[in-house]
Amino acid sequence: MQKKISDILFSTRLTSVLFVVFALAMATGTFLDASSETSPTPYTRELIYNAWWFEAIMGLFVINFIGNISKYRLFRKEKWATLLFHLSFILIILGAFITRYISFEGMMHIREGATENTMLSSETYLSTFIDGDYKIDGVPQRRRLAPKQLRLSERLNTDFTINTDYDNQEITIKFKDFISNAKKGVIEMDSDSDEEGNDYLKIVEASDGTRHEHWIGAGEVVNIHNVLFAFNKPTEGAINLGYTDSTYTINSPYEGVFMRMADQLKGTLISDSVQTFMLRSLYQVANTSFVIPGEVTKGTYGIIKAPKDEPTNL
Repeated sequence: MQKKISDILFSTRLTSVLFVVFALAMATGTFLDASSETSPTPYTRELIYNAWWFEAIMGLFVINFIGNISKYRLFRKEKWATLLFHLSFILIILGAFITRYISFEGMMHIREGATENTMLSSETYLSTFIDGDYKIDGVPQRRRLAPKQLRLSERLNTDFTINTDYDNQEITIKFKDFISNAKKGVIEMDSDSDEEGNDYLKIVEASDGTRHEHWIGAGEVVNIHNVLFAFNKPTEGAINLGYTDSTYTINSPYEGVFMRMADQLKGTLISDSVQTFMLRSLYQVANTSFVIPGEVTKGTYGIIKAPKDEPTNL
């Protein structure tokens, strides 16, 4: 029985099977990471690269190669090329195990001619600080929790709970959701939803030569590059946008011009006058160029997922 097991472990058939399984696993990981800018992702690490069965394959490789060296007497002079092949794979796999369990991965940015002694780890950690009214000798006290390692992926179960206290008051921190490539925006509401939302307009401007999106809610005033915009909240000195019964209006303290993109229709924006506002038209007012590309959106302002062609690095 013992001899039969050793024959299986040291057989060339097992070597072939291990190579095929290893290649398929690597190919699967590559395709799973194809939609990501970084590789490997936490998802493929969890599913493949850090999985016990993937490490077992490499462990079987080492056992198989060592057994074959003895079985086929590869230390002979005429077998040096085959021996070198086996020893190379053994060293590569042992190096991988050292990298996996002893060393750590990260990224170090070193500018030309500069020195650096810090690096960013490849692992993600959550640092938590708790501030409150608790003071000692009049100095506010901050509770700092130990960093918690996280696996952040939309395809993994990343739920966690942190139970602690601050000034003898129990505190619980719970995971809510993870959104990759996140940005702030409006979470649209279904027409059948019973939840209350607000009306929002999206303003797209490029005052500094770069396209930026801004959301303004009904009853709000926002400052965009030192120009005030108000939506359904008449405000002196602001560009007032109005929406009532599917009708859009604009009342600006500045003169300007606009051009409707669909048919290149041009017009003049008269200052301190209520005019019909043209959606999907380029307005040039107070050294600011802006467009409102769509109709009012009903929803809540929060964190949303940005399109793939709009990387946010978040």
